[in-house]
Amino acid sequence: MTQSIDLNSEETRKSNLLIQAALLRDMGDMEQSSAHFAAAAEIEERLAQRAESQNDAAKAMRLWYSAASAWAYAGDFHHALTLLHTLEARPDTPTVLRARVQAFSQTVRQQRKHWQEMLRELASA
Repeated sequence: MTQSIDLNSEETRKSNLLIQAALLRDMGDMEQSSAHFAAAAEIEERLAQRAESQNDAAKAMRLWYSAASAWAYAGDFHHALTLLHTLEARPDTPTVLRARVQAFSQTVRQQRKHWQEMLRELASA
């Protein structure tokens, strides 16, 4: 019973963090938004690991994808892409999810490239 309560508590905390992160982002507070997205991503990863240990691959993949998304919103492109590449490489990843992962990976790579180009411009100014 305690594990169920802890799981529900973690799910609730993660959901609240994601809602708060989106609201903070929409209000322009990118620092706090990123911190909330990162905290939610950490919880998503823990939940995904738990789902993996319980042989619930479908739930684990959904959580890994959500964690990658939260890391991307937090600005951690490397972490997001690492999770996405792992999902893409899984032999049990459904075709539809694999296509979404590939498309999202491309978007994250484009954002990372744009960010790196902007940093390069600032460094040379």
